[in-house]
Amino acid sequence: MNLLEFQQKFSTEQSSRDWLAEKRWGAKQNPVCPHCNSKQAYIHSDGKLFSCSDCKKQFTVRIGTIFEDSRLPLFKWFIAIYLFTSLKKGISSIQLSKYINVTQKTAWFMLRRIREVMDNSDDNNLLEGTIEIDEAYLGGSESNKNASKKGKAEKMVVIGMVNRESQTVRDVNVLSSESENLLPKIYKNVTDRSTIITDTLPAYRALKKHYSHKTIKHSADKYVKIDRHTSFKIRTNAIEGFWGKLKRGVKGIYHWASMKHINKYLNEYCFRYNERKITDFERFAIWFGKCEDKRLSYAGLIN
Repeated sequence: MNLLEFQQKFSTEQSSRDWLAEKRWGAKQNPVCPHCNSKQAYIHSDGKLFSCSDCKKQFTVRIGTIFEDSRLPLFKWFIAIYLFTSLKKGISSIQLSKYINVTQKTAWFMLRRIREVMDNSDDNNLLEGTIEIDEAYLGGSESNKNASKKGKAEKMVVIGMVNRESQTVRDVNVLSSESENLLPKIYKNVTDRSTIITDTLPAYRALKKHYSHKTIKHSADKYVKIDRHTSFKIRTNAIEGFWGKLKRGVKGIYHWASMKHINKYLNEYCFRYNERKITDFERFAIWFGKCEDKRLSYAGLIN
């Protein structure tokens, strides 16, 4: 489905409401009350409002999702989400504001709310198998900073883990590249039975106590090493390829990401990377499967 076909599918507000209701409550659209979770609810004749027979409260299909309290038409939200999830490097708030005819401030808040749905901090599924791990350093170049800000902000350290079998990635922001910061994140996300591949950073040395730990010495210009007995390839190409996409996106589209919000940007790029082998519309639909109970107020964001 290209963008023109997408716009035709959601050309009216009612078609957008119907599709959201189907994603939330199934093809039969049996509404569930967001106030008391009762299934004894019915739709009014206007096709917009629902009433719960148990708690007697009224609600719309937006209640309980990130669209709650938003005055924007759903079809504008849908276009923003479709563009955001389909463009490999993301989209800036300035560009989005031009596409859907809203202010830059509104577009910025929309993108923040869309990223909120991509949050995977509650994902308790551990990585297992062959895991490539590498750290990256994000932040602006000193030469490009304003004179008043030079030397004041340090690089942000991020650790990334790619499962070689499933080709899924997981990123975590850490305080530094010291072992006391890196290792707990790895222990929390990778099972003991796994094989871990890293570079020769000293902070990773203790991994051999819990994992089958293999290293590749990048400082010696070595990037692939093949085990003579098993033909196993010792490399970290997958995670390094992801870092390339992330850094080009942040630098080219957003130009900069603050320490406060860096995890949201990481979630954004992880989501697109993990769902990269499906169509744009399928990726759009997967996003909607996560949009419930993901409220984000403007006051909560800026504070």
